[in-house]
Amino acid sequence: MKTSLLTLAIITLALPALAADPVPAKETKISAAAEKPSIFKDMLKGKLVALNGKRVGKYEMVAEPQYYAFYFSAHWCPPCRAFTPKLVEFYNAQDGKKTNFEIIFVSHDHDEKSMEAYIKEDAMPWPAIAFRSVERMKEINKYCGDGIPCFVLVDREGKVISDSYEGKTYVGPTKVMNDIPTKTAK
Repeated sequence: MKTSLLTLAIITLALPALAADPVPAKETKISAAAEKPSIFKDMLKGKLVALNGKRVGKYEMVAEPQYYAFYFSAHWCPPCRAFTPKLVEFYNAQDGKKTNFEIIFVSHDHDEKSMEAYIKEDAMPWPAIAFRSVERMKEINKYCGDGIPCFVLVDREGKVISDSYEGKTYVGPTKVMNDIPTKTAK
C-alpha cells in the first residue's frame, strides 16, 4: 500500500511537468518565420503568369515558398538561351523537392510576344512576372546584376543567399543553380 501511494504521489507531481514540456526557443523562431508572409507575397499577387499547355496565362501560387530564385533573362540573349534548357532540366529533376523554393522568370525582353515565345520554346515550368509588370517591380529588379543571364536566390525577407555576381564579378547562373539544393534544404 505504501508503494502504491508513493507511486501515485510521484506520478501526480510529475504530470504537470510532463504536460508543460517547453519548446526550444530556436524551434519557435523558425516556425514563426516560416509562417510569416514574405516581402514578395503582396508584390507578386496578381502579377504572375505561367505556361498552361500551349498558352501563357495568369498564375497563382498555391503555397508561398521559403526561397525565391529570380531568373533575369531574355529571348534575344544567346548566353541566356544556352543556360535556360539546363535550368529547365534542373527544375524538373527537383520534383518533390520544390516545396522550399520557386523560380520566378523576370523578362528582359523587348516585348510581351518575345517573352511568351521564350517561355513556350523553352517550356519554362516556373511562373514569370507578367511583362506589363516587370518594369514597375523595382524591389525585384534591384537584384539583377549588370548583365544577363542573372540568377539570384533570396529568402523571404529578401536577403541574398546566392547570386550570379560576387560583387562586380560575374560568376554565372550555374553557381546559383548548383547552390539551390544545399541552400534551400530544410
